[in-house]
Amino acid sequence: MAAPVRLEVEDLAWGPPGRPPVLSGVSFALAPGARLAVVGPNGAGKSTLLRCLYRVNRPTAGRLRLDGDDLWALPARQAARRVAAVLQETPPDFAFTVREMVEAGRTPHAGAFGDPGGAAVVEDAMARMEISAFAARRFATLSGGEKQRALIARALAQQPGLLVLDEPTNHLDIRHRLEAIELLKGLDLTIVATLHDLDFAADMADHVLALEGGRPVAFGPARETLAPALIRRSFGVEAEVTPWRGTLRFAYRLPEEGA
Repeated sequence: MAAPVRLEVEDLAWGPPGRPPVLSGVSFALAPGARLAVVGPNGAGKSTLLRCLYRVNRPTAGRLRLDGDDLWALPARQAARRVAAVLQETPPDFAFTVREMVEAGRTPHAGAFGDPGGAAVVEDAMARMEISAFAARRFATLSGGEKQRALIARALAQQPGLLVLDEPTNHLDIRHRLEAIELLKGLDLTIVATLHDLDFAADMADHVLALEGGRPVAFGPARETLAPALIRRSFGVEAEVTPWRGTLRFAYRLPEEGA
């Protein structure tokens, strides 16, 4: 596995040409190995931020740096060795087996002499996500949760320093959600993930970035940032936040009329 990177985001902005920015004024820094949960209501700019990180949306302003290097100035192959992404959208499988899908994560590492050691990396990634037993099955035959685990395994096979995940617990049942969170916490990687579920955000992340209308409204340690006032502002609900076994648990209700 590659060493985790230091991620610096400086006054980042993005928007379609000729239109107001969808994302603006985003700044934060993560030490190597830090885990960030990006939270906020639908349309807050969470996925837009991720697309800047995995080099789909070129920022219209600001900088993204990995260990001091401008991410968008890196050659594409070098960037792909340092950043891996797991998205909500399931990619077309082209009749690939699960093993072949995970092997696709090794593409940035293949050279003139192939990919020495790549097979062992693939096997380890599948074992971590507990998908080795159906490595020979077609990807298309998997359940939604199994597909998600295979896609995370593909990202791990890429051996990135920064792992970007858009709702990584989507489609997973409760047990596999918990296992995925524990896996992410055990990885020696810098991680940025969007999460709608604040329970899982509190479990997984050591820092939280809250977005609203494409702009940051809070950034800081998870247990300090995920407070009732932020939840009320961002989601329009009242929240009770309770410490529970070293993490936080949340209960919600709609605000009383007239309150």
